[in-house]
Amino acid sequence: MEQDRKRLRKGGAITVAVSGDAADYVNNFRRLYDPRVARISPHVTLAVAPELDVCDWMPAHPRIREALSRIPPFTIRVAELGTFMDDLVLWLRPTAPHDELLTMRKTILETFPDVAFDRANDFVPHISIGFFTGRQALLQAMDAVRPELVPFSFRVAYISYLQADEGDIWQCVDTVELGALNAGAPAPTPERPDAFRRTVLKEEP
Repeated sequence: MEQDRKRLRKGGAITVAVSGDAADYVNNFRRLYDPRVARISPHVTLAVAPELDVCDWMPAHPRIREALSRIPPFTIRVAELGTFMDDLVLWLRPTAPHDELLTMRKTILETFPDVAFDRANDFVPHISIGFFTGRQALLQAMDAVRPELVPFSFRVAYISYLQADEGDIWQCVDTVELGALNAGAPAPTPERPDAFRRTVLKEEP
C-alpha cells in the first residue's frame, strides 16, 4: 500500500543497470562479498550527488531524454577484475572504450551545473561486487573470483535515477531511454547468452 512505502532520502544516483542474465551472474559474486546486495541492484554508476533530489531531476528529464536520444542502445562487455585498494572495493571492469558511458556522464553533469557531484573529475566505469574491511580479505576474494570469471556482456537501453529510502534500499525513481531517434533500429544482442553458469564459491571462514 502507498502509505507503507518508506520515504526517500535526499540525494540521488544515476546508474546503468546490469540487465538480463548478467545481473544474476554478477549477483552470484555479490552475495559472497557485498553486504549491500539486497539494497541495490548491480549497476555501473554514472554520477552520484547528495543534493540532487527528485524535484531537481524530473524537470530536467525532457532535456536529458533529448540528449540521450542520440545514443542508440549499446552493449557493455566485461572480462576483467579491478580493485580500489584505498577503499577496499573489488569490481568488474567494463571493456574499453567507454565512449557511450562517458557521453552519458557528461550529459548528466552538464545538465546540473550547480550540483556538487561526488568524484566529478574521477570516473572509472565499474561494477562493484565486494566491499571489505581489510586488504587481505580483498586479495583472497580476488584470487577466488578471477578463475571463476566468465567474460559476459549486457545490453544498455536506458539510464536510471535512484534514491535510497529510510531503510537504505535504493529505489528506481525514473528511467530515461536511449536512442529515441533510432527507435526503428535493431538493438544489439548481448554476446554469449549461453556463457552464464552458476558460480559457486566457498566463503572464507
